[in-house]
Amino acid sequence: MGDALGRAKGSAGRASRDRGIPEALDLLAACLEAGLPLSAGVAIVGEATPGPTGEALGRVAARFRLGHLGAQAWEAADGHPGWAEVGREMARAERSGISLAPTLRDLAEDARREAADRALAGARRVGVRSVVPLMVCFLPAFVLVGVVPIIAGLLAGLVG
Repeated sequence: MGDALGRAKGSAGRASRDRGIPEALDLLAACLEAGLPLSAGVAIVGEATPGPTGEALGRVAARFRLGHLGAQAWEAADGHPGWAEVGREMARAERSGISLAPTLRDLAEDARREAADRALAGARRVGVRSVVPLMVCFLPAFVLVGVVPIIAGLLAGLVG
């Protein structure tokens, strides 16, 4: 049971850590579409986003301010699982010269889809795990209400 509790806390921690990623990616795409440079967009979104997501973007923005470019700046987000993948994709997009805003929008959609998949999987696990407690509650009630009166009636008929 302790292992299951640890997994539940871990998945809840990951969900709270990943919760702000799609919104932050959309904000960053909007900043880039408005004409801001990537370093300024990262700094603005990092300040506007609370929690671990804002902290990860704040570290990336600090790297940009220190003069790091592309993949070097995004290495600051490697400690945050959701942003590590974003950093790899951003570095690849910068190397290839493609527009960053559509890449950010695609990453935001992927993050939303993954969060929905995790929520659905969690809901399915709850349904499966609730079978045993329900059985433990209803089986004694079924025996007391359904089986005991039948046996008592049979015994009364045989004895009396």
